[in-house]
Amino acid sequence: MKPAPRVATMAVSAAFALAGQAKAQVAEIDTSHSIFYEAPTRTHMFVYSPTVGAQASPSSWIDVRGAWEADVVSGASVATKFGPAYHANHPADVVSTASVHDFRNLARGEFTLKGATTAMTAGYAYSEEHDYRSQSFHVNARDDAFQHNTQFSLSYARNFDSVCDRVQGESDPTLWVALETSTGCFTNDPTRTTEPIGIDTFEASWAQSWTPLLETQLTYTAQLINGFQSDPYRSVVLGEIKAQEHVPVERARQAATARIAWYLRALRSALRVSVRGYYDTWAIKSGTLEVELERSLGESLRLMARGRLYDQSGAVFWSDDYTGGAPPLGPRGQYWTGDRELSPFWSWLGGARIVWTIAPEGRRLLGLIETLKVDASGSVTGFTYEQYTLGGTPISDARAYLVTAGLEATF
Repeated sequence: MKPAPRVATMAVSAAFALAGQAKAQVAEIDTSHSIFYEAPTRTHMFVYSPTVGAQASPSSWIDVRGAWEADVVSGASVATKFGPAYHANHPADVVSTASVHDFRNLARGEFTLKGATTAMTAGYAYSEEHDYRSQSFHVNARDDAFQHNTQFSLSYARNFDSVCDRVQGESDPTLWVALETSTGCFTNDPTRTTEPIGIDTFEASWAQSWTPLLETQLTYTAQLINGFQSDPYRSVVLGEIKAQEHVPVERARQAATARIAWYLRALRSALRVSVRGYYDTWAIKSGTLEVELERSLGESLRLMARGRLYDQSGAVFWSDDYTGGAPPLGPRGQYWTGDRELSPFWSWLGGARIVWTIAPEGRRLLGLIETLKVDASGSVTGFTYEQYTLGGTPISDARAYLVTAGLEATF
C-alpha cells in the first residue's frame, strides 16, 4: 500500500542541462530498471521497478509518447507503533511488523503540440495496486521568449485516487481497527470500503539563459490533497487502545526551488546547485540543498556525481509516544500517526551516474538505430531520526540504496 501523499508526492522539475535542444527524431524507445532497498530496523523493503517507453514524432509539430512502468514490492512495515511509555508497562511486547507484497501497474500517455516558440502538452495516467487505484491527467504550457533565452512554463495535474479500507463500525476514530489484508479490496466484500482522494497540483517556472555558460531556474509548486491520507494497515497505541492511524483529510503543500547551472569550460564540466524550501498545513517545514557535477569525457561519455542534504520538522500532531508524557514526545491532539516520514529527521544522499552515447557518423547501428544511449546510476541515502523510535529504541544505521540501468535507442 502506498500512502496517499506519496502517490502524487511533490517533485519539482529534474535538473536542467546547458546543452541546446536536440533535433526532432522520428522515433525513440527507452527502458530502465531500478532496484531499491531500504534497511532501517525491521523493514528491509525491496522494490524492483521496470519501465518501458516509446515516443514518436510523426510531424515536426507533434510528439506522442506512451509508457508502462511497475513496482514489485516486498518487505515489511511497522503494523503497530507504540512508544517507550507503553513498552515500559508491557516489556514482553515487541514491535509488530506486517509482511508487504504488492504489485503496481502504471500506464501513461501524452502528446505535445509544438510551435516555433510554444508547446502544449496533455497526458493521462492510470495505475493499479491491490489496495490503491489512481487516475490522473496533466496539462502543460510552455513559451520561449527573447530568442529562446527565456522560458516560462505553467502546468496543472489532477489525481482521482481511491484507497481500500476496512469498514468501521464505530464513529469514534479511537475505536477504528486497521485493515488486515488487501483481500476483498475493490470487490463487493461487505467488510471492505473505498475512500476517495483528490489531488490538485499547480506549478509555474521561469528558466533564464544569462550567458552561454550560465542558466538559472525558479519553480513554485502548490498542491492540495483532500481525502483519506492515513495508512489503513497501521495501528498506533493510544494509552491501552490500539487504533488505526488517523491523520487530517486535508493538506495543502507548497515548495519553491531555485537552481543555477554553470558550465566550466576549462574542465568540460557543468556544476548545478539547487535550493528548495517546503511548507505544508500539517506544519512540516523542510529545506533541501543539492549539488551536481557533470563532466564530459570525449564526445560520447559523461560522468555525474551528486550530493544532497535534507532536513525537516515534524507534523504538528506528530508524537513518538501517544500513551503519555508532554509534547513534543507525548500526546498531540485529535490525530495520531506512526509514519516516520512525518517525524523530524534529516538525511544525506550521495550518488553517481555514467552515460555512454553511441552515434556513428554516416551509418546506423544494425541498419536501424541512429543513436544508442546506455546509462547506469547508483545512490545511497542515510537517515537520522530525531524522535522516531520503535518501542523506545532509536533506529540506527537507516539506509536506502538505489541502482538503475537504462537503455535508449533513437531511430
